[in-house]
Amino acid sequence: MLQIILMILKIIGTIVLVLIGALLLILAVVLIVPVRYRLSVQWEEEFHLNGTVSWLLHVFHTRISMENTEPHIRVRIFGFVIYDNEKPGRHRSFKTAAKAGETKGPDTKKAVYEPPEEKDAAMDHTGIETRENPVDTLETPDTNFFNTERHKDKPKRETLWERVLAKIRSIRNRISRFFKGLANRILKLCQSFAEQKRKAGLILEFIRDELNREGFQYTFSSIRKLLKHILPTKLRASIVYGTGDPCSTGQILGVFGMLYGLYGDKLSVTPDFESQRFAGDLDAKGRIRLITILIIVIKLMLDRRFKQLRCNLKTLKEAL
Repeated sequence: MLQIILMILKIIGTIVLVLIGALLLILAVVLIVPVRYRLSVQWEEEFHLNGTVSWLLHVFHTRISMENTEPHIRVRIFGFVIYDNEKPGRHRSFKTAAKAGETKGPDTKKAVYEPPEEKDAAMDHTGIETRENPVDTLETPDTNFFNTERHKDKPKRETLWERVLAKIRSIRNRISRFFKGLANRILKLCQSFAEQKRKAGLILEFIRDELNREGFQYTFSSIRKLLKHILPTKLRASIVYGTGDPCSTGQILGVFGMLYGLYGDKLSVTPDFESQRFAGDLDAKGRIRLITILIIVIKLMLDRRFKQLRCNLKTLKEAL
């Protein structure tokens, strides 16, 4: 009995070890084996794009092609197509659904009898409306009362001196309100200027701090390494352009000459001084290894200078 239990435990342990080993192997393959990509673009009168993304000896393979504005995406795993956006019958277009809805026609609804609204006016048995005589409801006004009230409520006419004083008071109030508003605006402007000056002082102090500068330098260095790893390792591009004006064409060529230190011999620029055109082609190839990206990101997150920079940024944000 004990031997059977030990054998079962041995088998379970072996299965667990095999599963752990398989998971570690898969993880190592995912981290170490790079994802390779290639991009080819040509444009002149029409736009053509062809791109491929593959991993693990094309076990996973994706192809993207575009003619003008119609992209075609196909994904394969072990040679089997699992996705194709141009596969017939895969998606139903909105136009087809709209046409199907039009063929059905409008819905017919049964008419529902609605009783006529009740009238406010009363009717007699002959069907003729009977209304009260509005003349009967009116009361004859008392002419003596109106005459006396008219004499009592007659406004008193202002003198010329009173009108001049009222005008002077109005002008004085307007001047007083103008200067009060001007003083408030000047005060708010001074307060805003003082606040902006305080914020600018905090930002300058943050930038001049030695630890923050070291953190910025290390962060930029890590970003540069990350971009260098992701961007194409092989790049070739050529551009043929012309504006129709020899003067502006030469000016653009001068700009490309100033940027020669950035792209070097990877970009070929050919000006056309006679006609207006723009054409070119691009061929790029690169690979992305996940373990390299993880190493760069983990080293950045664990670095003391980056941690201090994050803490100082949080403090600056709260102060502002």
